[in-house]
Amino acid sequence: MRKLATAAVVALALPAPAFAHGRTATVALDYRVRVTTAAPGMHVRVLDGDRSLELSVARGTRVVVHGLLGEPVLRFGPGGVDANAASPTALADRIVAQHGTGWVHLTNGSSLAWHDHRLAPPPATRPGFAGRFAIRMTVDGKPGTIVGTFWRVRRPSIWPWLAGAAALAALAAAAAAFRRGWRSYLTIALGTSAGIGALLAVTTFAARDAPNGRVAWLQIGGGLVVGVALAATLVVLHGRRRVHAAGIVGGVAAAASIGSLPVFWHGVVISLLPATPARLVCGVALVAGAVAAALSFLPDFDEVRRPRR
Repeated sequence: MRKLATAAVVALALPAPAFAHGRTATVALDYRVRVTTAAPGMHVRVLDGDRSLELSVARGTRVVVHGLLGEPVLRFGPGGVDANAASPTALADRIVAQHGTGWVHLTNGSSLAWHDHRLAPPPATRPGFAGRFAIRMTVDGKPGTIVGTFWRVRRPSIWPWLAGAAALAALAAAAAAFRRGWRSYLTIALGTSAGIGALLAVTTFAARDAPNGRVAWLQIGGGLVVGVALAATLVVLHGRRRVHAAGIVGGVAAAASIGSLPVFWHGVVISLLPATPARLVCGVALVAGAVAAALSFLPDFDEVRRPRR
């Protein structure tokens, strides 16, 4: 029965790539990039997760964004947004797929997000102000500029987190060693906590790091589906099978949270949660999940096999 329970939970966990994001996600950075000046009639913001610039233009406003060589790169107007296929900057920023001539229509809307190399921060070793960036443009025939700043954020100390992880693992090991009757409850509690932590991490990261600046509802929905399926499995199973299932839930949560490790050595965490709570839920998912997975392999939870006659 243990193998059957394990197979069932693993099958439910197969959609778990949603836990690890649908792409190589950026969950933490060293710099904050902020827009300080922009022309009237537009809304500008920096998308931290992909270092992209999102520009939204008011109706009736015509904007031409210039590139590194001063050439026109993007054109915003009543017909939507077009890209200059002959622009070296457009090619370098992958706004167009290949070098060409003329204008390429990108969207009928009035907003576009693109990865702009001018948003790459200069190297800095000390926290604080690190420099500025400027993107020239023409707004209704008049010159304008988007100006912003780079700030290096102090990296967090990793030692308190390592100490906390070691303490949690040691306490769980001590409780399991000296209180055999607690082992099953401890495994279920740790596995459940890890699953909740991983689900919180997934949803709060996905709400902030989408490269188009919008909420990644597909990733959030996938994480919720997996979480509900695993929770239902824990409710349905009983006895030793529930303990083994909790261990597998913990293992899935820990494995899915490995990609979130950069939050512990970068100062800017790209999550709906503040930096410290975001690190906390990632730490719970990693440590509690790994401990629950290890405890579930204790021989106490192996089902007794009846001897053959």
